[in-house]
Amino acid sequence: MNHKKILIIDDEPVIAEELSEFLESFDYECATALSVDEALVTIEAEPDITLIMTDMRMPGRDGADLIRELKARNDRRFEYVMISGHLDADQDLQDIQGADVTLMRKPVDVEQLVTFLESKNFD
Repeated sequence: MNHKKILIIDDEPVIAEELSEFLESFDYECATALSVDEALVTIEAEPDITLIMTDMRMPGRDGADLIRELKARNDRRFEYVMISGHLDADQDLQDIQGADVTLMRKPVDVEQLVTFLESKNFD
């Protein structure tokens, strides 16, 4: 899948902004959202978003809810990176696992993240 833009979703603004700034320093175009609902609005407004990088556990709807909703769409395809600091994250992802979902643990290993992104096709 060719990627153009990354959407970073985390309920902690500092984490979302710092991760966005870090990735932009490697010339990845990013947008941020602080909730699932905000992410959905951002996705509708920005058709270039193809890679979703979301925190697993957030107040209200969580990252798994977001991925399930986006996978149900027929009009767009995405690839997903689920970020979680919880040991049971694998269990949380059982119903949404697939080749398009990658789990990364918190704290995010920035070298691993950059290596992962370099393996993807970005325009």
